[in-house]
Amino acid sequence: MDPHTPHGNFMSDRDLIQEMGGILNAGFGTVKTTISIILNLLAVHPNIQEDVYNEIQAILGNDPDKVPTYEQLQKLDLLNRVIKETMRLYPAVPIVARSSPEELHLCGYTIPAGVTIAVFIYGLHRHPQHWPNPEQFNPDRFLPSESSKRHPNAFMPFSLGARNCLGYKYAMLQMKVTVSTILRRYKVLVGDRCKTMEDIRFQFGLTLKTLPGNDIKLEPR
Repeated sequence: MDPHTPHGNFMSDRDLIQEMGGILNAGFGTVKTTISIILNLLAVHPNIQEDVYNEIQAILGNDPDKVPTYEQLQKLDLLNRVIKETMRLYPAVPIVARSSPEELHLCGYTIPAGVTIAVFIYGLHRHPQHWPNPEQFNPDRFLPSESSKRHPNAFMPFSLGARNCLGYKYAMLQMKVTVSTILRRYKVLVGDRCKTMEDIRFQFGLTLKTLPGNDIKLEPR
């Protein structure tokens, strides 16, 4: 990491440590939570899991030890939709805040300069105006024919604009590699404690986390 600031000054060791901690936390905790929930959802929806597995086999082949290429991962359309639908229902960052640099006039409201504006992503992702049957897990919402029917900003798991998540492409690759690797080797089954998604307990804050007790079972294929 370059210790210089944009103005040519040096960052202190403390500043560097805080930046590295933020990068590690943002890139690990949120992805870990999302992968965990993906596996829960696939366990609860075995038919969708089987379709994802068949897609993985068709594109990545039968050797689970062979590392997938970037090009192969981009062809996993159903897995991509499953990941997006998981992030719609359970965004790892359910609320994001920004500061207004100048006074804004929006929809009849005046927003003063310097005010913190919070976007409730969790609520947006479950708003029936944009998502019919919003509580239902349905990866086909992200088929091109369906995505074209709604506002492009109705889905923002990585925020939007110039200050969206810098690592969103890497996060998507992490999730595709991890989930495809698990499914090539194991069938994911519901656990003893979590038979439905309603059995999972969450901690809701600046990030969404699953609490201890969330379990699944893995059965070798």
